[in-house]
Amino acid sequence: MPDLNGMMLFAAVVRAKGFSQAAREIGMPKSTISRKVAQLEEQLGVRLLQRDTRNLSLTQVGALFFQHCSSISDEIEAAKATVENTHNDVSGLLRIAIPVSFSQELIATLCSGFLRLYPNIELDVQFTDSDVGLVGEGYDIAIKYGPLQSSDLVARLLFERQPILVASPGYLKIHGTPATPQDLAEHSGILLGTSRSAPIWPLGKGARKTMVNFQRKVRVNSAVMVKQLVMDDFGIAMLSNSVCKNELASGSLVPILQEWPMEAFKVYGVYSSRRQLATNISVFLDFFHKRFTNQESLQSMMM
Repeated sequence: MPDLNGMMLFAAVVRAKGFSQAAREIGMPKSTISRKVAQLEEQLGVRLLQRDTRNLSLTQVGALFFQHCSSISDEIEAAKATVENTHNDVSGLLRIAIPVSFSQELIATLCSGFLRLYPNIELDVQFTDSDVGLVGEGYDIAIKYGPLQSSDLVARLLFERQPILVASPGYLKIHGTPATPQDLAEHSGILLGTSRSAPIWPLGKGARKTMVNFQRKVRVNSAVMVKQLVMDDFGIAMLSNSVCKNELASGSLVPILQEWPMEAFKVYGVYSSRRQLATNISVFLDFFHKRFTNQESLQSMMM
């Protein structure tokens, strides 16, 4: 039987996307984690991770095994939740508003896992980019991109993503590579945003931060469509590094103006202060924060 502790450490390495980060998050020596994962691989008789001096990725069997490890983790949390909520069962309707640009497949996976843990919850999930009023429209939680305007709402940071500018080699061959932020004014841009979003990108950080204009070619609220249009040579786009990691690795997309690193954008779970922190809201935000990172780790490390 595989060592349960080794399985949990393996899952932690996948979620952290590396042994060093996992060691920092767990508070355990990197050498110990590496040894435990190696012992697990020896027990199973398979290679779960491909390692070299710079990269770490999941093998095909490693990706499948990680899903089972995550399921076991879910069961452990479900057992804990059963004990913790004996006198306060988590139940009722939970209405959630989520931006259209989120991966609907990923959200579906997260909701399935959440409903398995909390079977007495009823979910009402709506994908919308409207600025929903939580109280007036009856939503319990809205997932929102920051920065947020101050209000009587409470915001919990769920995760951060690093934005980068990308283009296809084909586009750059025809139109040239911008050397300065100001050069973007002569280039076509694929804008990820709503009908109110202006063709402006924030480049740089702190005192070096500057707002630059570009020639908007397409504006759409789907990151998948933006990435495809960029790969089809229609312009430059700003996307998160996690969205286009595989394309950058393969060379089908190229990073632009890397000497102008941008501030990470933040995603929050927002709820009304009038509701305080109801149990069903709390458990959903906890689950979303952890599982969103898990699922993205699996996708980004798949070979």
